[in-house]
Amino acid sequence: MEDIAKAVEALKGKGWEYADGRLSKQYMLGSFTEAIEFVNDVAAIVESKRGRRSMLMNREESTHPTIVVEDKSVELLLACDDFSIMMARAVDELYEINYTSEKDEDELLKRKEDRERTRFRSRGPYRKSSSAGLR
Repeated sequence: MEDIAKAVEALKGKGWEYADGRLSKQYMLGSFTEAIEFVNDVAAIVESKRGRRSMLMNREESTHPTIVVEDKSVELLLACDDFSIMMARAVDELYEINYTSEKDEDELLKRKEDRERTRFRSRGPYRKSSSAGLR
């Protein structure tokens, strides 16, 4: 429990809040679309960490985060356990690397194009997100 208390204090220094046994942090993004992309990236982190945890522990016990999106704002609420602390650190790293505005605009544009290319490849050239235009 002492290690978790130290980890929570370290997260507080990075903008996380602790109340009622839960960790929370609000992220501001450039647009609603970027906020949704961020949520998708967070979901990928949660699933990868949850899969690794289940494999190591031989059980399906998992911590479910709560994600609230309001326009350009994304709030993440996590339980306060070692798994959630690991997720919080990974999400902070994701945000710093891919979504902060301190980076050069050319670098941000290149990263965005790379993410779009990766998503397009994962969907395939013939799949559409809606049925509009398909005959």
